[in-house]
Amino acid sequence: MLTKKQQYEKAMNILAARKQKAILQTQMRRETVIKKIPELIPLERQVGNATIQLSKLILSKAANASEIIPKIMHQNLSMQEKIGALLASNGFPADYLKVHYFCEKCNDSGFIEGERCECLQALLKKIAVDDFNETAAIYLCNFHDFKLHYYNKKNKNSNGLSDYETMSQIYRFCLDYANSFHPESPSILMMGSTGLGKTHLSLAIANEAIKKNYHVLYGSTQDFFVKIQNEFFGKSKTGEDTTSLIANTDLLVLDDLGAEYESSFNASTFYNLINSRLSHKKPTIISTNLSIQELQDRYSNRVVSRLISLYKTLRFVGKDIRQMNMK
Repeated sequence: MLTKKQQYEKAMNILAARKQKAILQTQMRRETVIKKIPELIPLERQVGNATIQLSKLILSKAANASEIIPKIMHQNLSMQEKIGALLASNGFPADYLKVHYFCEKCNDSGFIEGERCECLQALLKKIAVDDFNETAAIYLCNFHDFKLHYYNKKNKNSNGLSDYETMSQIYRFCLDYANSFHPESPSILMMGSTGLGKTHLSLAIANEAIKKNYHVLYGSTQDFFVKIQNEFFGKSKTGEDTTSLIANTDLLVLDDLGAEYESSFNASTFYNLINSRLSHKKPTIISTNLSIQELQDRYSNRVVSRLISLYKTLRFVGKDIRQMNMK
């Protein structure tokens, strides 16, 4: 994984590339315009000369600077208006020669008055999330590849529906959830035996959220807990803050809850994790092979109470698809 320094350097390189692209695009637009409107050249020179004159006056601290500066600024503004009018009369937007930065707040510098711009903060967050997800199969699952024909159409469950009917409902719910996903969508608890499609559908949702430019963090609970524990006890060398990543990502996907080893640290970490996400109204998708009773025995009643009452519970049914494919 990238260190904090490497993440920062990567973000600044992206900002520099954005700035260079914006300037090059402006230069290309100017070359096009000058060929059609050569009379713009002397006007641009006047604006440039006025800007230089203004800078010299400010640096010189001349006694009459306060009188001259407003006049120069007025002349400069007048020249810029003439340029805009000339562009408009020739079919170009009035701001056609302006540099259009990706972020107009900081002009792609990443900073505003010494403070990090929100564009830099967003880049750092995305880089950290992408780096965390680099080894995940998050891009390999989609709704198109989910095959309902694996589920029995005759076997009836306690709800009176066949496995096929139950899973068809779950599939449609997940598809609708993904299509309408937003950072305050409800959380989901996916329950059921291994090999029933929980991971596939949770990753399909994650994939759709990513396509909408939301930040998604995916991983097994074991991986998350190991990272958090290493960082808590100072064993991590990357300087990463997984707890902060988890708290701030738009969608968190926790796969295979219960597969991690049992410890009071993990139980406490899990409680704090879901509590933090719920308090900030951020959605989490949790998949588990454990039953309600097993969850209570492992993580306490207060944890399960939050999961059952505040998460949408999806109970997966059927036979292990992986074993069926092996046969």
